[in-house]
Amino acid sequence: MSHLSRWSRFLGLGASLAVLLSACTISPRPTLPVDVLLTPAVLPTPAMNGESAPMLPPSVENGATIYAEKCAACHGESGAGDGPQAETIRAQGRQVPSLVDPARARAAKPSEWHSIITVGRLQNLMPGFSGSLTGQQRWEVLAYVWALGTSPQRLEEGRKLFAAQCASCHGPNGEYAVGNPPRAFNDMSFLASYSLQDLAELMQQGEVHKDVRLNEEERFLVAELVRSFGYLYADPVALREARLRGDGTLTLRIVNGTPNGQGVPVGATSVLRAYDTRGEVFTRTAQLDANGWVTFTALPRRNNYFYQAELDYAGGRFYAPPLQFRTDATATTTLSDVLPIFETTEDESNIRISELHFFVQEVRPTQLTVVEIYQFDNLTDRAFIGKPAGDGKRYTLRLSKPEGATNLRFDGLGLGQRFFEEGDVIYDTDAVVPGRSAMRIIMIYDLPYRDRRPISRKVFYPVDRWDVIIPELEGVREQLRAEGLTDRGRQVLANGVFYLFTADQPAQAGEALRFEFAGRLVPAERPGSDARALGFGLITLGVAIGLAYFLLMRVRALRARYRDLGEVRRELLREIARLDDAFAQGKLREADYRAQRQRLKAELAEIWE
Repeated sequence: MSHLSRWSRFLGLGASLAVLLSACTISPRPTLPVDVLLTPAVLPTPAMNGESAPMLPPSVENGATIYAEKCAACHGESGAGDGPQAETIRAQGRQVPSLVDPARARAAKPSEWHSIITVGRLQNLMPGFSGSLTGQQRWEVLAYVWALGTSPQRLEEGRKLFAAQCASCHGPNGEYAVGNPPRAFNDMSFLASYSLQDLAELMQQGEVHKDVRLNEEERFLVAELVRSFGYLYADPVALREARLRGDGTLTLRIVNGTPNGQGVPVGATSVLRAYDTRGEVFTRTAQLDANGWVTFTALPRRNNYFYQAELDYAGGRFYAPPLQFRTDATATTTLSDVLPIFETTEDESNIRISELHFFVQEVRPTQLTVVEIYQFDNLTDRAFIGKPAGDGKRYTLRLSKPEGATNLRFDGLGLGQRFFEEGDVIYDTDAVVPGRSAMRIIMIYDLPYRDRRPISRKVFYPVDRWDVIIPELEGVREQLRAEGLTDRGRQVLANGVFYLFTADQPAQAGEALRFEFAGRLVPAERPGSDARALGFGLITLGVAIGLAYFLLMRVRALRARYRDLGEVRRELLREIARLDDAFAQGKLREADYRAQRQRLKAELAEIWE
């Protein structure tokens, strides 16, 4: 039985609308002076192109859908800058600002924020969305941001103040054009140019406003109402609640898998977590009934939502398989499955590593990226929950920290979430359920490399079989190899060509697994050949190489793929920088340089938008 943890769905692709622009035609037989004909019949205006101002009142409801897909991962559901990706971005020294901070929101001109959405701020790892969203769609997501910064109650208060002191001149909905030049509050080109601060200050200017009696907060209430005249407001809280409710029902039977166990904890609370591509969306709770069943109702049946229930029992946390509602013609509103629980133990003597693979995933002239794949067995009928570690955590499986490694990460929840580091030891906190292949852990890290690199990896549990797998490299003087192990030779598989090196003997708990990476990874000298981009480039090979014991369970990786986008982005930016340096030093042909750079930029744009 495999232990499954939180995860999410692949990213669905949104459709982009095209903006159609029309042009004027000129008669071949002019009857007016030429200088008149050379003047366009209709001059472009800010409102006409959909960029400087919206062409139609933007819809908050439409913007809510776009925001959830494009923005919430960083800026958070409420716009406070607390999305699941925000911590990763801040760890890189970048900013994820709160969009609803009063000082920032009141000072920002709509046209300026629309420009940021359009072109992005790559210095803060924010992409531009001009390629995936039309101008109108960008105004709509901005309208949703405005709505996040106010509320129906604030707008109602503003409406009362406006009716009492402003409507007689400006009209009940700001429709009267007044001033010099005349302008109406529902004029979208006007509203696009004025911040809330600007609007609040206008109420204190001129002789005409001498009788306006509003304090500072009241002026901002009126300013928020005035801005709402230019877009179709909807309450973001109500939109979110509606989006998180549906007609789906999920029923789980709790089963104790330990023979002669204590049964199931009737009345205990189970937590259901919903995930999409950005991570966790919401949670629900329900109690086990007298028959050991738990039912969750009113679930949205969205095609990008996955659900996973969990239950704490006897010091361990246990998970049901992840489930997803179908949305096609054969869809059902009800899903059923089993959530297995087990009696628990703190004794780790029955834990062993049945397989350990060292896979070289990426190769550069001065760096290797290594993937360690651990397959754990729990040879007892109880779940291993380890020792209490404080803060409600329990430390279960142990891994040694690779010496000299950088950019250490995991396939799934990483350090500070599921795994914790103390000295040279990394601790897992997930319970290990009974069975063969009960737990798989995938650890990834970078190692400095120059011709040779000795490896020593301490293991805390017996190891039945371990090996090193290296992809075949082209364009280098020497093939990378693992010395100190038995060379099983070149393996031709459907997903590529690899070299396999195996250990002849199992390893004991506490033993250090030793071998040495060797091979000169400088470009081979080939008469008449040109240096390849980046010497021999970034070699990216899939971990699924066709060997049965090496196939990876991708459940955890689905969620990790999106949680680790920040690292993918950083790596692509580093690749572009290295490529630019190589071209500047004359190491690349221009055609190769341009092609490689365009590919990297396309990859960067794809994961950002």
